Amino acid sequence: MKPIFKKVDSKSEEAFVARIDQFAQFYNKWHYHPELELTHIVKGSGTRFVGDNIEFFQNGDLILVGSNLPHVWKNQNEESELSVARVVQFLPNFMGDDIIKLVEFKNIQNLLIKSSYGLKIEGESKNLILDFLDTLFITNNPLERIIIIIKMLDCLGTSQDLIPISKSLFLVELDKQNKDRLNKVIDYTITNFASKIMLENVASLSNMSVSNFCKYFKGRVKKTYVQYLTEVRIGMSCKMLIEDTLSISQIAYDSGFVNISNFNRAFKLNKNMTPLSYRKSYHLG
Repeated sequence: MKPIFKKVDSKSEEAFVARIDQFAQFYNKWHYHPELELTHIVKGSGTRFVGDNIEFFQNGDLILVGSNLPHVWKNQNEESELSVARVVQFLPNFMGDDIIKLVEFKNIQNLLIKSSYGLKIEGESKNLILDFLDTLFITNNPLERIIIIIKMLDCLGTSQDLIPISKSLFLVELDKQNKDRLNKVIDYTITNFASKIMLENVASLSNMSVSNFCKYFKGRVKKTYVQYLTEVRIGMSCKMLIEDTLSISQIAYDSGFVNISNFNRAFKLNKNMTPLSYRKSYHLG
């Protein structure tokens, strides 16, 4: 399974890219690039894939994806409804190879290492970073903009509010021959997660036997396809639990689980809480 290399659109004289994405669907191919990526979901929801992690995302999420860490945001909104995200992308050495190594930038150096797993930013740090972003997107002065970026990264480098996303260090193997295989599997899984999925059908997408596909998938994604499918279904169920319009038993079936017992067991194993507790955590008060 192979993520796609994506070239970030930028001008050679710019130290970083800061933009606002407004699309019905964000870039929905599992991809990677050398630039780190800070994403603030202003409006949108769906399933987020970062390294070996699959989770539901929603309005307000603030995520830092490390250099060359594969990722994708799969929206679940209607085609007529726009999703909005503020995105900042920058190379690890955006200030220069020599400057970034200075002791004054030790906090940023530490952040670059931590970001290899992907980071979800929470708590007071999240509020501070959102304030920085507010200023960044209304400031046209180039010097002020780069100072904002440096202050923002230095703040994150000392933060205790950073939650690692990927459980393992997800290394990209540069194999162009197989770059489309993972996208085919992801697209098929996202489209058919609520139905019964046969390994034979998934393996055929990669033109492999079931046994070869299982070895191939686990070797690159660090988990079996069945584990991956279960995590996708759990991620999809989280959105329905938060929306609070369906019963938990109906959500179990709509997420592709054969019965409520299997759903409860898988959900608790994945989220360390029951579906009911998860729903209540979003509707306290």
